[in-house]
Amino acid sequence: MRAPKVVRAHELFSRARIELYCPPCIFKVATGEERRHKSSVPLSVLNGVVLVGPSMVPPDCDQEKFLLWTFRHELAHAHHCPYDIKTAYSLERAAYSVSVHWDLAYLATLLFSDFQVDFNYLSRRFQENPYHVEVLSDRYGGIGQIASAVQKMMLGGKIGGRVRKVVKEAAREIEVIMTSNRPWQTKVQMLAVVLEKIRIRDPSFFSKKAVAKHIAEHPIPVREDFHPATLKLFDDVFGSISDAKAAEAFFQQWILPRISEGDGKRFEDTLKSASKAEKKKREKGRSEKRGEEKSQGLSNEPSKSEHLDGMLGKPGQEPVLPTSVSRHYGKLDSKIINEALWKRYWYRARAERTIMQFLSESPSRRPSWAVATYPDDWLIEEEIEKLDVEMSLEEGPLIPEVTTMKWFEEPSSKGQSAISGFVPSVIVALDASMSMSNIHDEAATSAFIAYLCAKKAGGETSTVSFSTNHISCGWDSTDESKEMALSLSLKEYTVFPVFTISDLASSAAGNCFIIVITDGGWQNISEAIPLLERIVDRGHRVIIFQLPGGSYPERIAALKKSQKIMIHRVDSPERDLQGLVLSEAMRTYQTYL
Repeated sequence: MRAPKVVRAHELFSRARIELYCPPCIFKVATGEERRHKSSVPLSVLNGVVLVGPSMVPPDCDQEKFLLWTFRHELAHAHHCPYDIKTAYSLERAAYSVSVHWDLAYLATLLFSDFQVDFNYLSRRFQENPYHVEVLSDRYGGIGQIASAVQKMMLGGKIGGRVRKVVKEAAREIEVIMTSNRPWQTKVQMLAVVLEKIRIRDPSFFSKKAVAKHIAEHPIPVREDFHPATLKLFDDVFGSISDAKAAEAFFQQWILPRISEGDGKRFEDTLKSASKAEKKKREKGRSEKRGEEKSQGLSNEPSKSEHLDGMLGKPGQEPVLPTSVSRHYGKLDSKIINEALWKRYWYRARAERTIMQFLSESPSRRPSWAVATYPDDWLIEEEIEKLDVEMSLEEGPLIPEVTTMKWFEEPSSKGQSAISGFVPSVIVALDASMSMSNIHDEAATSAFIAYLCAKKAGGETSTVSFSTNHISCGWDSTDESKEMALSLSLKEYTVFPVFTISDLASSAAGNCFIIVITDGGWQNISEAIPLLERIVDRGHRVIIFQLPGGSYPERIAALKKSQKIMIHRVDSPERDLQGLVLSEAMRTYQTYL
């Protein structure tokens, strides 16, 4: 697309944006890496940027008219249907209630949104058939044949070519549905029923690969896409989903098409580098630090004089393991990483939603600075203290609501609060072993709550996920790595990495708030308890949330004997865990939030 064409495309987009009352956004023509990354999507909207592929316009048409109508179509999704993510997902849930397949529910929502915009809104508003539909109605293949067949019928034409019989019949039903005066949710449910009939009669038409490809290439634009922080605005809906399968479907359909690739690869590289660093440190520093660490009682290897409690390692039970067997994972199965990739977004959204609900419902108010930004008229119903007499006299005699002026004040930004003091650092340690697998979602969400509370308050954060081995992300690690660590379900034995926790606490700027979420089935519990107590003696605070994962009465009893470690027993994680973790986190961090 040469320079004159780019200029004209920008003018056409501006026209469509004004016609459809679109929020302010940036218009760009994709080049280089952007073009390759979005090669299958001719036009995309994300974070307030509209990205257009240079090859999106077919050569054998009125190119300017095609561009204008394409822009109208995309912008109408955010202006009319589905409008925003809440409406879009409510339509999808309505479709799911009758089809019981999330992919079909999304396809029904996609078809409904496109037909509603093109034939029930744009065609009536501009009193002509959508030109882009006329151009593209013969160019769809695969699952797109359904839309193509319906479009031809809505334009008054006939369905031609090699179109399956089941698709032709479905197109006739869809035309009747879309021209009816039923509510949106009823229409999308009826579309889902039609798609379900196609799936039953011709299972190969909706193959898993074809459906995934179609969803990836056809994201539904919503109003949040025009905001600079699109995914942040998705959190309220995503965080309200409690079912894991529904959450995974939401991620695949609404989040994945809007994020960059490579998150998994970056995390794998982080694991490798951390494992190598730990190995080098262990080989180099073992002899140098042994004397010092033994004097502190925190040697990275168990002392020969220390004995394991035989009562906690009876035959037939899980084996007793030394703390020294726990090393940093250097590599993980791709399935574990892929699961953590989508769960990271889900856990964070759930935690954000819980925190925001707490803060919005909290009656407490704390003082903050206000910044005078610009002069404004002072009205007679406003407080007299806001009247700036000196500035008003510069305007002339004091005449209420004519020459009376005030300064418009905005709340101060983060960092200008009247509250001052040291914000404690937090170490969040999550048990990701096999015995925790049934309650991992609730445990990980609660771990995110503790992590985000500290992060929002301005404290330093570190995360540890442990099973037989462990993954630790220190104070300087990226947020992405820390969140990925808390999203992993490792499903092995349980060795509490007390030496790693001790090292993190020692390297912190001040005293730490250490939160451990576990079922207590540590196979190194004889070593872990005295070392945790010594960490507390150094001024750090340790709280353990004990969940009903596996049954470990003797190990739990050993933990409870400690007078220095606070333990909260959580019998119903689904109901109580998030609230308990939130209350402890807020006790430490609410002053700074």
